[in-house]
Amino acid sequence: MPDPFDETLVAAADAFFLLPGTEYVTYVPASGSSRRIQSVISRPGAEPLPDVDGGSVAAFEVLVKNDPSKGISSDEIDTGGDRIKVAPNVNEIPKSMRIVEIVNHDAGHLLLRMQG
Repeated sequence: MPDPFDETLVAAADAFFLLPGTEYVTYVPASGSSRRIQSVISRPGAEPLPDVDGGSVAAFEVLVKNDPSKGISSDEIDTGGDRIKVAPNVNEIPKSMRIVEIVNHDAGHLLLRMQG
């Protein structure tokens, strides 16, 4: 029997992506076909590279729907292998970024950390 709390999270995910500030990105799985999905992107800036003095890499957090067609299913994701094409800044040309971590997830959403 489905969990009522999970059903509420899934229903809320649909409404969340109707809000201003959502952007379309392209999810590129390590295996399978890519697809265009809606997301909310946090662009905090570069983060330091471990073991590289003065080195840095672009890093983002992307919130997507936990759904195999309208977003990314938590069951299908391959951290380190899957990528997302995202614009470094709004209205710029998208670049391919590697998904390095699932920061958080529930029945409705996935919060992913990416590096490029």
